[in-house]
Amino acid sequence: MNRSPSARSLLLASALVLGACRSAPESLTLTMPETRPLHAHGEQVVVKAVALDAEGQPVEDPKLRWVSSAPDVASVDNGVVVARRSGKATIAAAAGKARATVEVQVSIPSLVDIRVDGADFLLAGNSIPISAVVKNELGKPLVDVPPTWSSSDETVAKVENGRLVGVAPGRTTVTATVPPLSRTLQVQVVRSDFARMEVDPTHLVFVKPGQVLQLRARTFNNRSIAVTDVPVTWFSSDWSVATVSPTGQVTAVGPGRTVVTATAGRRKAAAEVVFEVKTAGR
Repeated sequence: MNRSPSARSLLLASALVLGACRSAPESLTLTMPETRPLHAHGEQVVVKAVALDAEGQPVEDPKLRWVSSAPDVASVDNGVVVARRSGKATIAAAAGKARATVEVQVSIPSLVDIRVDGADFLLAGNSIPISAVVKNELGKPLVDVPPTWSSSDETVAKVENGRLVGVAPGRTTVTATVPPLSRTLQVQVVRSDFARMEVDPTHLVFVKPGQVLQLRARTFNNRSIAVTDVPVTWFSSDWSVATVSPTGQVTAVGPGRTVVTATAGRRKAAAEVVFEVKTAGR
């Protein structure tokens, strides 16, 4: 059947109008590909939008309008969300009367701290718990951002299954990394047969303030054989009487009595030194 040009134009216009009506979204749904927060500045994620018409059929290319409630936290452009700083933002999209929102959380690591006790004196063959605390810019701990552990010398010490393992005597640096952040820890591993220590001499007497005398710590294994490379820490019970350096040099400060102790790790291998500080007139 032949139709006039005006009739064909009318039918085409009617089809376009009906097509436009069928493609008008009646409902809109937004979903994130993952529920986790965004953890890096500039990290991008594409929000999935599903638009349905009145008959529940998908609407292709619904020409959505996008907006973020906090563009300084997370901006959005044509459904692509970009992390800016830690916080929360509501991403909204609209097409005609259809509206939908989805919440985006941004949590960017800003601090990494290593938690361990005894890394400066770890016996070879032993292990101790080690962990890293990661916090965002708001100071909130991040539990879903595990660090990557590394050791500058795994023949000395390494991290395995949440424990710092002493392999052999020596020194190494352990690093916890959460890009772009990292935190380092100095580790010293000592021989496993370290058993006891002595301090020589066991008594010091000063005659004037400022006088310096040397204490020496000797370390032994479980067969009473002297061993080396065992780290020793020195303490004075009263720093107003005398101070002690990391190498065991004791300096008189004022009259009195104090105790200088050399310790090595957590073992009860500490030796005590008692001395009196005397002025020249006493």
